[in-house]
Amino acid sequence: MKKWTVAELDKNMAKQLTAAYGLSTFTAMLLTIRRITAREEIERFFSQEITLDDPLLIKDMDKAVERIKYAVRSYEKICVYGDYDCDGVTSTAILYSYLESVFANVMYYIPDRNAEGYGMNKGAVEKLHADGVRLIITVDNGISAIDEINYANSLGMEVVVTDHHKPLDILPKAVAVVNPHRTDETYSFIDYSGAGLALKLITALEGDSFSIMENYSDLAALGTVADIVPLCGENRDIVKAGIFNLENTERLGLAALIEKAGVSAVNSGSIGFRLAPRINAAGRLGSPYDALSLFLTEDDELAEKNSELLNTLNAERQSIESEISKSIIEKLKENPCLTYNRVLVISSPGWNAGVIGIVSSRITERFGKPSIVISEDGEVCKASGRSVSGFSLVDAVFACSGHLEKYGGHPMAVGFSIRKENIEAFTKAINDYANQQEYMPLASLKLDCNLNPDTIVIDMVHQLKVFEPFGCGNPKPVFGLKGMRLDRITPVGGGKHLKLSVSRNQSRFSLMRFSLTAEEFPYQEGDLLDFAVNLDSNIYQGRESLSFNVKDIRLSDFNTDQAMYELQDYDLYKSGVITKHIADKYPTRQEFASVYLYLKKNPKELYAIDSLCYRLRPAGIGVFKLLFILDIMKELYLIDYSRDADSLYIHIREVSGKVDLKASRIYRKLEEDIKNAR
Repeated sequence: MKKWTVAELDKNMAKQLTAAYGLSTFTAMLLTIRRITAREEIERFFSQEITLDDPLLIKDMDKAVERIKYAVRSYEKICVYGDYDCDGVTSTAILYSYLESVFANVMYYIPDRNAEGYGMNKGAVEKLHADGVRLIITVDNGISAIDEINYANSLGMEVVVTDHHKPLDILPKAVAVVNPHRTDETYSFIDYSGAGLALKLITALEGDSFSIMENYSDLAALGTVADIVPLCGENRDIVKAGIFNLENTERLGLAALIEKAGVSAVNSGSIGFRLAPRINAAGRLGSPYDALSLFLTEDDELAEKNSELLNTLNAERQSIESEISKSIIEKLKENPCLTYNRVLVISSPGWNAGVIGIVSSRITERFGKPSIVISEDGEVCKASGRSVSGFSLVDAVFACSGHLEKYGGHPMAVGFSIRKENIEAFTKAINDYANQQEYMPLASLKLDCNLNPDTIVIDMVHQLKVFEPFGCGNPKPVFGLKGMRLDRITPVGGGKHLKLSVSRNQSRFSLMRFSLTAEEFPYQEGDLLDFAVNLDSNIYQGRESLSFNVKDIRLSDFNTDQAMYELQDYDLYKSGVITKHIADKYPTRQEFASVYLYLKKNPKELYAIDSLCYRLRPAGIGVFKLLFILDIMKELYLIDYSRDADSLYIHIREVSGKVDLKASRIYRKLEEDIKNAR
């Protein structure tokens, strides 16, 4: 279940845009929804020209440029110190290849994910010092390397930091700290990726944005899309230019990777879902140097070899990720108490630390809660977490930093290291932090607007093209189709996907719901449903037709938000926190009987929580009561029952005779707790 929110639309403003600029109603409406209404904003949004502000206006950029230019002139040995993910590798490639082009004495260093972890470490600093490095320039890291930079200083080395991650309370003692998220920053744009910031640095060094964009925007676009920073402002310009250059790339390795990944059209989607995962796979399972050399090589044979390697590593990554995800789901089924926490913290030995961030994303998507996945291998364990919009996971982790070794991240994603003996205390601490809120933010889906089915035409798809590239901050528009009757459910693709035939009045459409089987589909023919969809088109035998990709489904006249809040009440109570919200949720014998009789008459292996509550509407049973009734029925051996996120697996057992509800310990405790809560 997700909370659907529809963006605000100023209809008068949309009419003004239509009249002033000769735009279609649909285009003007989308611009208004995305608050792109001023002339200069509209012109920049649709312009093919690239406009970047002066990078020297960024704090400490002048100091960074001065120190780097001195190192180049003096032929001091420079090390570009990067990171092993796609953003870090592209950042490294951008700065290293530029410095090499101006004949600097430059090398690069990327720490090993498993042996060294993220960011600077003293062992690496010692190694670089022994290699004669005088200046370290960090890209996509360094802002939290307080001790490591102090150590470099003590060895007579100097450091320039370029990083886009959240600073700590103090800044490192570097020659320059270039980070748009500094509290004293006044620059016009702050949401760069590490690669975007590296691009700004070399623009400042070169003094010419045109040649820099022409030669390096392809790499910057890869890092920007991969790191999921907002595709607005300068990031949008960088990605637009980068996509053009990627389509015509002269980098042998990139051309080979595009071919191996089966990319027919380069766009933000193919970067995010096909190219970036392969680049990331090198740092997760192999060596990030394999990806870096792909960007730098001028050898056809090496380009072919490394692109094939990245393709293989990505397939291996997918397999490992799937196995870990399955093991976590099984772990949560065996220990359902773990799922009651507001922040899911799951740990185990044997999990590859290189993929736990992706797995965390899956768990968060499935359960609608922030999650943290911890690989317990070694004395110091590695962790990665993902959040839901509205809950800053990095703030929560910072609040619990006393239990951690190293930590950092963004509101939506974190990474840290923790000793195994501290995991339990950390789990309690971060959930105590989350429990300070009455309710957690609901997992949400934002709709641009609801569409009248009778008004949908193929030209709308054509108009959407001008809003590309899509991504964070400029997502592909999602539209609501409300009150659609589900006429037919047709399995396709060998049963892996569904084609849903729907109608309203005279409008009839076929919608595609991918990666869902008929057995997993919780609704039935005849239901009135709301659909959240992307609009696209298919071309078959020269004819273009509308296509709809279903992002989410809900029952038309069911209060999903209320159901989600009740689910939070239930989970919070089951985790041991008693609040006032349970005071009116005591299930009666009649309600208990209604649930039992419905399940006996309508036996299924799988139910969705919202669908089952909807079908129990005559009895007025909400989510909290339903789940407690199921708990009690399980305790009294009336059913076998388990829950997986929003799904309920229920099997009716054969029983004889009457059942005494008072025999249920769960029933008696709830009765007592409700009395105390009133």
